[in-house]
Amino acid sequence: MALIYTIPRGSLQSELMSLDYDSALISAEYFDAGGLPVTPTVAATLTYRKLPGSPIVGVAQQQAGIWQIEGPVLQVFVSLTGTGATTAKITIWRSDNAGSGVPDGAFVGLRAMTFQNYIEANAKLGVQYEVASNTPALGVGANIDTIFITGANPVVVKSRIVKFNGGSLLTRVFTGATYTGGSPVTYFNLNDRNPVAGTVTIISGATVTGTGAEFGAPTYDIGSTDIGNSSISTFSTFGIERILKPNTIYLQRITNDSAAVQRVSGYLTWYDGSTDLPIRAS
Repeated sequence: MALIYTIPRGSLQSELMSLDYDSALISAEYFDAGGLPVTPTVAATLTYRKLPGSPIVGVAQQQAGIWQIEGPVLQVFVSLTGTGATTAKITIWRSDNAGSGVPDGAFVGLRAMTFQNYIEANAKLGVQYEVASNTPALGVGANIDTIFITGANPVVVKSRIVKFNGGSLLTRVFTGATYTGGSPVTYFNLNDRNPVAGTVTIISGATVTGTGAEFGAPTYDIGSTDIGNSSISTFSTFGIERILKPNTIYLQRITNDSAAVQRVSGYLTWYDGSTDLPIRAS
C-alpha cells in the first residue's frame, strides 16, 4: 500500500487525493457524541468521485467497516445517517496495484513495504500531545504533584522523561486522586497542520487531599556523581505504554528523597483517542 489519507473525526469528506493510484481500501471507526467508540447499527454510506467533473457514485461495503474501490479515486464522501454514530474516522489506503491494493510480492520478500510507528501516525493525525515542566529547586522531602485528568477518550502515555541533578528521586503514579485548587497547564499538539483538540486537563500547584490507589510500579532513580561532586541523572519510560481510563483523575508525584535540594525537569507525550487500529470488524 503506497499512500494513506485520513478523514478525521468531525469531517465527512476527504481532501482531493492523487490520481496516480489504481485502487483504494477504506475502513471506518465510529464514535458517539462523547468521542467513545461505538458499534454502528448500519454501516456508513460511502460515495466517491473518480475524476474531476465526474459524478459522485456509491460503493458497496465489502465487509464490516471495509470498502474497496478499483481505479483512481479523487475524493471520498461519508454519510453517517442511520448508523447511530455522531462522528467517524475514515482511513483510505491507496495503492498502485489493482485488486487487494497490496503490491505483488509484498509477503514473499520481493517488494518493500513502508511502516511507521504509532507516534508518527498519531502526530500526522493531530492526536499526539506533549507537555514539559521545570522545577529549579525542589527541597529535601518535597513533592512535585501533577494532576492529569482524562476526558471522554482513553489516553495512551507514550513516553515519560524526568531529569534531575541530585542524588536520588522517587516518582509514583496514582489513580482516583482528589485535590483542591491549582492552575491549568498548557500543553501542545505535535501537529500544527490539522490538530485535534485534546480532551485532557493538566493541573499544577494543587493541594492533594487524597492520592488514591497507586497505579504501576514506583520509579527509584539514583544520580551519578561526576567531577566536582556534580550529579545528574535521567529516567525514561520510552517504549513502555501506560493506558489511562476516560474521565479519571490521575496524580504523578515526584519526591526529592535525596539529602540536598535539586533541580527537576520533566517531559510527557501521549495519544488521546481510541486504542484500536482502524482495520477491524465494526
